Amino acid sequence: MNALAVALGGALGSLLRWSFSLLLRRVDAPLFTASAATLLANIAAAATLGYLMARPNPDARLQLALVTGFCGGFSTMSTFSWEALEWAKSGSWLAAFSYVAATLVLSLGAAAAAYALANK
Repeated sequence: MNALAVALGGALGSLLRWSFSLLLRRVDAPLFTASAATLLANIAAAATLGYLMARPNPDARLQLALVTGFCGGFSTMSTFSWEALEWAKSGSWLAAFSYVAATLVLSLGAAAAAYALANK
């Protein structure tokens, strides 16, 4: 049952992340579109994780579904890394650095803010 909880949460998180890329396809710069979708997904996943981790006495199976499954499927370190490398390979070092910095700062900030909000 635990594996099913993680799998269902992961499927929902992955579908939501994919939806972000579909919503942003209207931008004419493909790498920008992909990076923006990944950035937004990672920030939202970090905020969700921060909120969920602050909740007292969570149900273990629900925690697996939401934290490990949903947040794990919704966020993506591998795609983030690849997109940063693509920016760098194209010679856009400032864009690559800005993307990495924005992802780290905004994701950590979102997690901290959501954690603080949940503890009020």
